[in-house]
Amino acid sequence: MSRRATSRRWDHEREVVLITGATSGIGAGMAAKFHARGARLVLTGRDSDRLRAVVARHPGATGVVMDVADPASVGAAVQEVADVVPHLTTLVNNAGVQLRLDFAAPEPPEPSAFGAEIATNLTGLVHVTAAALPLLRRAPRARVVMVGSGLGFVPLVQAPVYSATKAAVHSFSTSLRQQLAPVGVQVVEVVPPVVQTSLHRHMPSPPPMAMPLETFLDRTFRGLDAGHPEVAVGLGRLSQVGARVAPGLLLRLVNQRR
Repeated sequence: MSRRATSRRWDHEREVVLITGATSGIGAGMAAKFHARGARLVLTGRDSDRLRAVVARHPGATGVVMDVADPASVGAAVQEVADVVPHLTTLVNNAGVQLRLDFAAPEPPEPSAFGAEIATNLTGLVHVTAAALPLLRRAPRARVVMVGSGLGFVPLVQAPVYSATKAAVHSFSTSLRQQLAPVGVQVVEVVPPVVQTSLHRHMPSPPPMAMPLETFLDRTFRGLDAGHPEVAVGLGRLSQVGARVAPGLLLRLVNQRR
């Protein structure tokens, strides 16, 4: 796969950006960054109250309630988006959940638990991408930004379904990049390390070596501005490389003291 960057710069004030899972964490942080650059924002989330709160922080933004795990909700939301914007230049597939699941426990996880995780992290991302593509293809230049994870390359054993969905996001991004290149839609996979966000709110203590959100966002936007097809940040990049050259060692490192 080519890692060659594109040379054209984005005109931020002409960007129309749709972000899923925009009410907290990486999604909310990316919304603030894009808004500061003058982009027009369409922000989505499942919780209408939290969505109104984040929209209020970004004058001019539009909020649309969307549950990415529900195909009907995705379809209705994207139609609502189409009614208020002429096109999209950037789709950020950010919505995600992470659960600690123990399949060795006397009572294995319920299908409703890991089914919802798969529906949010993987099938929801596919549904949103498919629904938004007509709006992206109306723009003279467009991109889909997939928020993956270093755990898609080296899994966290305590979060097996989350890690598997992120591995699938990497595979989907690789295929989609080839399919959409002829129609002028770039596909970018962002590979974060552990970032200090509410994704880990169910853990008894913060994850070790978690990167501050602002540091992660600064590095991510540098990669996006440079036009890289993959933007691997910090330990996310280490996971990419280590999965190829020393998979056993990286697996032990990722899963120590967890």
